[in-house]
Amino acid sequence: MNTKKIKPTVINLIQTVATPHNNVLIEELYKKKLPLNLWYAKESDSKKYNWKEDLTNSFYPAKIYGEKLNIPFLWYCIKHRNEKFLIVGWANINTLILHVLFFILRRRYNHWTDMPRPLRASPAIKARILRYIAYIILRYSKVKVFCVGMVTIKFFETQHFPASMLVNLPIFTDVERADSHQCKNRETFRAKYGCNVRDYLIVGGSRLVYEKGYDLLIEAVAKLPLQVKKQVKVLIVGRGEEQISIKKLVEDLGLSQIIRVESWMEMRDFKNLISCSDIFVHPSRHDAFGGTILAMALGVAVIGSTGAGAAVDRIEHGVNGFLYKAEDTKALSHYITLLLSDSELRERIATAGRATAVEWPPARGVKILLEHAI
Repeated sequence: MNTKKIKPTVINLIQTVATPHNNVLIEELYKKKLPLNLWYAKESDSKKYNWKEDLTNSFYPAKIYGEKLNIPFLWYCIKHRNEKFLIVGWANINTLILHVLFFILRRRYNHWTDMPRPLRASPAIKARILRYIAYIILRYSKVKVFCVGMVTIKFFETQHFPASMLVNLPIFTDVERADSHQCKNRETFRAKYGCNVRDYLIVGGSRLVYEKGYDLLIEAVAKLPLQVKKQVKVLIVGRGEEQISIKKLVEDLGLSQIIRVESWMEMRDFKNLISCSDIFVHPSRHDAFGGTILAMALGVAVIGSTGAGAAVDRIEHGVNGFLYKAEDTKALSHYITLLLSDSELRERIATAGRATAVEWPPARGVKILLEHAI
């Protein structure tokens, strides 16, 4: 009997830059001792993210293929036919060319994507044409399209992608560690952000761009009943092109004593902040997935918009969270008031959200990837 062990196929994960959420899946691959080549266009992106931790080389030594045309990198991908390739998005010249090469050569590969941002009103014709061409190339390639959540799958179905080509591979968070990540030094930590023992703390965080909807959260807070306002502190964490306008809106609405805007913090500190809060709000006009899963894993009650992919995917309205239409700031204000006025409801929602998160551990993501990658 031949007992020779079959070596697992090498997976090449090709991204532009390392991120905390993708590192959760990478860590799980590492724990399973699966062979993985990590490729990044750049070592880090301090303009977009500012984490001190070395996300790029946390588990596997990364290979940097650069943002300019890299012929040796492309040749490696073409030459190693027996390896699997998972390309995350189309974000640079090398991944664009690689998609085209795989299409022309009829090579099997995998593409991981979230739902693209909606093009703004009166978009450039060039952007529309390029997106249309990209979808044609992808649709007629020998590819498995891994989609970040069911919202993304539904989007690609509207683009006439066959269901057999689409697989739900959402973003994952480290659920197993969430129980041990209880709020540390609760009163001291909350006091740091101006929250006394009788105050409620509401947290939200992401890149501060129009699509993330933090201006809508601020408007919802302005509509809270006066008695609720007196007991609430809101902390928005992140940075981006809307940072100045968001701070100005806070001042214009007279909410400077209630709402604070803080820059990026290390992921462990952000997790501790969420776990010390009473409510997490995910107010996006558009977000392919997002922070809902992190708050659920940490056992915190979530209110999410129907523009936030993770909220739509994971929240059963009134059972493990609350959903509302992104622009409906009155509804958001109502659900904040409802949760803060009923501690039993808040606890029930938080507990149910945690139970939902447990159903989606990172190991489930690895299982999906290994079963469906071609």
